[in-house]
Amino acid sequence: MLLKWLRPLLAHGRSKERVLAVAGAPERSDRPDENPIHALLNAAGVSWRSPRAALAARYGIRQHPAYGWDVIEIRTPQPIVKGLLWPLSVQVFSQFSPDVPATDFSGITSIGDDARENLLASMNELGARLGEPKFADNSNTLSRRWAFGAAALSLTVWPPEMQRRPLTNPAHKRDPRLKTGCHVLIKTGWRKAVTAGELGWLNSFVPIDRISVYRNITVDSAYGLPAEQSELEFVREPRNEMASFFGFIGCSADRAALIFCHAQLYLVPMTDVIGFHVDRIRPAKGAGGSRLHVDCRPNYRGARTKRLLISAADGVEDSNGLASAISSATGKPLELGDYVYDV
Repeated sequence: MLLKWLRPLLAHGRSKERVLAVAGAPERSDRPDENPIHALLNAAGVSWRSPRAALAARYGIRQHPAYGWDVIEIRTPQPIVKGLLWPLSVQVFSQFSPDVPATDFSGITSIGDDARENLLASMNELGARLGEPKFADNSNTLSRRWAFGAAALSLTVWPPEMQRRPLTNPAHKRDPRLKTGCHVLIKTGWRKAVTAGELGWLNSFVPIDRISVYRNITVDSAYGLPAEQSELEFVREPRNEMASFFGFIGCSADRAALIFCHAQLYLVPMTDVIGFHVDRIRPAKGAGGSRLHVDCRPNYRGARTKRLLISAADGVEDSNGLASAISSATGKPLELGDYVYDV
């Protein structure tokens, strides 16, 4: 029984180590042909595959009553979990393309003024659909998480007695329930599928050089990593046949697309590539280093230039050679940034 397994959360005086000693069972799905988190969203009537523009047209944009930022509230016949203070919502920022779906949905549940009780109630309800979660506690939080592929759902509370200093979030003054509420974050893991034309680009991949950002990234590990919402128009679902060029940057044979792979598979039409930029960071409090980016032209109004990370290196000048090679191969300009200190 989930309730029996979760009961330690209600013991306020027990140590974190005592709570962590309870291990969760493996994640499961009652329908192996469907991602359980997607099934949960579908059952609640959440249009998680709809582009942001369609969501905004259907539900409108409003200011969040407590946090103050703009959101699209997804009003559904039944809430995805009981006790939601407001409908599940997505944030609205100019860096998010209106032509792709929102991938991060959030909300806060509350059934009372006890953070552990709020976590327990949401966890018990969702666990009946998703199985037992994994522990994801931090120094001042209690958190539980389910993950299936790149989709994930997390529940997090900040129990007041676990805080080293009082929480001073202004939103808590607007609605005191937030202080002990259970924060729900759902990441759908959606990424664009490769089109037939893009597959032609990928199949004709011509490498320029190896890149380094994350260690041991493979198609399998990339499959389980959700993409940043601000980069979705340039990210594609990883494919097994692309395993050979994960960790490389290159172009399609016709030089119509820039392709690079580290934590995600990036495919940028060359017409959208503005140029390349190297951050040069001298050691100070931090170790310093360098980062190579590509500046891209967004294809929607109101957006600034988008900067995607290509690679990182330990030395201040260690990215210059790679940047120069990519600039020469693509015919796009390169800018070496001014020196800054790693403070």
